Amino acid sequence: MSTLLRALTRLPAVTWLAVWTLGAVVQASWLVARDIVAPSARLAPAVITLPLRCTNRWELSVLAGLITITPGTLVVGIEPDLGRIWVHGMYGSDPDRLRAEVSDLQDRVIRALRIDTVRSGGST
Repeated sequence: MSTLLRALTRLPAVTWLAVWTLGAVVQASWLVARDIVAPSARLAPAVITLPLRCTNRWELSVLAGLITITPGTLVVGIEPDLGRIWVHGMYGSDPDRLRAEVSDLQDRVIRALRIDTVRSGGST
């Protein structure tokens, strides 16, 4: 299968990633806005680290960009040689939940962008 054809098969996954990200940004914006005006904010800042499964600069750049544009989260460090990423979250009272959310985003980025995940007869 040609590279162009393999890339085109990723179009639905990339589109879904964009739609999902838009929803996540809207939801996070609402939470942050609510806590700005609420007298009792639920802020519990935390920095987490998690393993990187992104294998190239493109995947890593998209992952870092999507984490950073989502209100309440920010990439504070990337160590590709050591295979980890550091993320600050405003709502980190449950670090495992924050880690799971960022890991889910990483899975979505990989499914949308990794061309070699397409096999003959379907996708992974």
